[in-house]
Amino acid sequence: MEIRLENLKWPQIADVLKKPNVIILPIGSTEQHSLHLPVNVDSVCATYLAEQTALRFSSRQPVRVLVAPTISYTEVNTFQDYPGSFGISLETEARLIEEIVRSFLSHNFTNILMLNGHASNTLPINIALRKVNAEFPEAGLYGISWWSLGNLAGILKSRPGLHAEEMETSLCLVAEPQNVDMSQARSEYPRFSLSAKWATPDFYGATKKVFYHSRTKYPRFGTSPGVMGDATTASRETGLKITKAVVDDLVEIIKEIVKI
Repeated sequence: MEIRLENLKWPQIADVLKKPNVIILPIGSTEQHSLHLPVNVDSVCATYLAEQTALRFSSRQPVRVLVAPTISYTEVNTFQDYPGSFGISLETEARLIEEIVRSFLSHNFTNILMLNGHASNTLPINIALRKVNAEFPEAGLYGISWWSLGNLAGILKSRPGLHAEEMETSLCLVAEPQNVDMSQARSEYPRFSLSAKWATPDFYGATKKVFYHSRTKYPRFGTSPGVMGDATTASRETGLKITKAVVDDLVEIIKEIVKI
C-alpha cells in the first residue's frame, strides 16, 4: 500500500478522504551535521520516522496514514557560517507552513501531524498552526518533535547533546547508512551561559526550565567540526531502538487522533 502522498494520483487521494485519515508532514532542514553526516539529516530522520509510522497502518485498518513531501528548507541561522547550510527566515518558514497546512484543509483533510526534525522549527510550527487553528478550530493540527517521544534519554549511552551527536547519528545509521562516515565522528560539547540546573539542550526540551539560546556558545566554521555531543558512541543498534520507541508513540498518538 502506497504511503507517500506524492506517488498517488488524484483519484487515489480522493479515495483517501472517504475514510478517517491523517497526513504526516515531515519538516527538517538543510544544514551542516559535522564531518560524518550529510546536510540532509534533519529531513531524512523526520521522513524516515514518518514513513515507518505510516507503514504500521495496513489496508485492513480503518485509518489511512499518508506522508506528505518533506519541507527541507527552513531557518538555519545557528550554522550559517558552514558551507551547506541553506535556509530561509523564521517569518518565511512560518508563512510557508501556514499556507501548506491551509492547502490540505482546503481539500478536506482534517488531521495534519507535523513531524519535526530540526529544533529551530519549533517556533514557526507553533506560530503557523496557531494561526490556522484560529480560522479552522475543528481541524486536528499537531506539531511533534520526534526526539520528544520514546524516552530516548534512557536509550543513549552518552550524556545529552544537541546536534549531529549519538541520537541523530544512530538514527542515520538505520535510515541512510551509506551516507554516514563513522571514522569522522567526533565528540564535542558546546558551552552554555547557564548550567544544567536551569537549562537543558533543545533536544530534551520537555525538561527545559530556562530559555537561553541567545547566549549559547555555538561553534563557528573553522573552529569546530560542528558536532554538539558525542557522535562516537552512535550505533545501528541504538538507531533501531530509537526508531521503535518513537514509532510506537506516534502510532499511539495517531490512534487517539482518529479515535480507533
